[in-house]
Order: sequence, then C-alpha cells, then structure tokens
Amino acid sequence: MDDDPFDPTNDPFGPPAVPTEVGCLHCHQTYASDLIEWRIETTHDGQRHGFWCCPVPGCDGRGFGFDLLPTDPTYRDERGGWVFTDDEDEDDLDPPDELPPRSRNSGTDTTDFDDDIPF
Repeated sequence: MDDDPFDPTNDPFGPPAVPTEVGCLHCHQTYASDLIEWRIETTHDGQRHGFWCCPVPGCDGRGFGFDLLPTDPTYRDERGGWVFTDDEDEDDLDPPDELPPRSRNSGTDTTDFDDDIPF
C-alpha cells in the first residue's frame, strides 16, 4: 500500500464496498455510506491530506469505522467481519466479568456524555 495522502483507495477508513446505513458520532445524522465524501484538507500542521468525511455540511465527522459507524448492530463487511484483526486468540478481546461502575462526572472532567447516541 502506497502512503499517498491524496489517494482515497489507500485510506483504511473509506466506506465499505457494499453501501450500508451509517450514523455520525458528531452530528448524529444517518445516511447511506456511499454518501461519505473524500476531501483534501489542510491539517493543523499545514500539511495537505485526504480524509473520508461525513457529508453533512459543517460536520467534522471522519472515517468509516471511526466517527461514521453502521447503525445495524449485526453489520458484517464483505469479508464477514466488522473489524479486521489478525489476532489468533480472540479470547483476549472478551470483556471482563465485572466492570467498574460508570460515573457521569468523575474527577475534573466536566464533559457531558450522552448514554445513548441517537442515530
């Protein structure tokens, strides 16, 4: 794979080959994944780079599988998976039996999180 920052085929966050409904974590809009746009933008360090972006005007959501997620919880890509992994022992990916309690505001973090993101 070439590292050309302007070639959309080199970006691992491109839309899937088979269109699916996605929701954006930033603007909470839903749309077909074939509407995700390739844009060349200037990064914070002044470099030009291409990104797969949410098509909603003013939204800065980027990347299928990053900010732009399938709305179908049973979604499988063309290879039959959701996230590519070359781990042979997937037992390590199981959640622990007991999780610590969640706090909406612990410490000095004042970020307000939604429990459910409405797509």
